[in-house]
Amino acid sequence: MSLELADRVVMVTGAGSGIGRAAARLLAGHGARVVLVGRTPGALAETAAGLPPSHHLVAPCDVADDQQVERCVAEAVARFGRLDGAFNNAGTFGAFGPLHQDTPGNFDAVVATNLRGVWACTRAQVRAMLAGGGGAIVNCSSVAGHIGHAQSPVYAATKHAVIGLSKSAALQYAGDGVRVNVVSPGSTDTPMLRGLYADPGALDQRARRAPLGRLGTCEEVANAAVWLLSPLSGYVTGQTVVVDGGVTAGSAAVRPDPARDVRHRP
Repeated sequence: MSLELADRVVMVTGAGSGIGRAAARLLAGHGARVVLVGRTPGALAETAAGLPPSHHLVAPCDVADDQQVERCVAEAVARFGRLDGAFNNAGTFGAFGPLHQDTPGNFDAVVATNLRGVWACTRAQVRAMLAGGGGAIVNCSSVAGHIGHAQSPVYAATKHAVIGLSKSAALQYAGDGVRVNVVSPGSTDTPMLRGLYADPGALDQRARRAPLGRLGTCEEVANAAVWLLSPLSGYVTGQTVVVDGGVTAGSAAVRPDPARDVRHRP
C-alpha cells in the first residue's frame, strides 16, 4: 500500500539511532525527503548512509536549544522549499531513582529535551507548515505518558505533558490544515533501553510484562508514526497511537519465564 509520501519533506528528531533512525529510513523508502536531526553528526551520517543525496539533509541540532531548532527548520525550508511533516522523537530518560533523591539538574535536563524540545520543535514546525499550506506533526510520548514510571517520575511527567501539548496544538491548528498526533511506544528494543537495562534479566523481565510477551521493535513504532504522517491518516488529529504490546490495555499476568515454567517442560 502506498503511503503517498513521495517528495514530501519530513523532519525527524532523534534520527541518529533507534526509533528515529527506523522512521527516517522508512520515510525515505517511501520517497520522502528527510531532514535528519540529532546531536551527534556521526550517528546521523550512519542513518543517512545509502539514502539518495538529493532526498536527505543532515542537520545536527540539540532540540533543547530554541535557536538551534529555529535554524534547523530554516535550513530544511531553504533546502527543500517547504516542510510537510515532522516526527519529534528525541528524548531522554535522565537519571533513575527515588523522587526525594532527584536533583534540579536532572529535572532540568529531562524537561529541556522531552518537553521544551518538543515545544520548540512543534512551534517552529507549525510556523513553516502554516506558510506552506499545512502539514502533519507526530510527537513521541511513551506508555509513561499514560501510566506512572516508578524509576523516573520526571520522565513520566514530561511524557504526560507531551500528550497535553499535542492535543492542544491539534485543536489550535485543525482549521489551518496542520494535524498533530502522538505515538506512545512501550518497551522497545533500542540502544537507549539496552543501556538503561544492561542486565539481560531485567530486559527480559520488561519483555514479559507485555501481553504480547516481547519487546517492540523500532520498525513497529516507526510504522505507526509514519502512518500518522501520511495522507492515509488525513482524518486523524489530536490522537495517540499506543504501540506497547498491550501493556496499557489493563492488568494482565506477567508471562512466565519458559525456563522456570513447568508447562514448557517436556
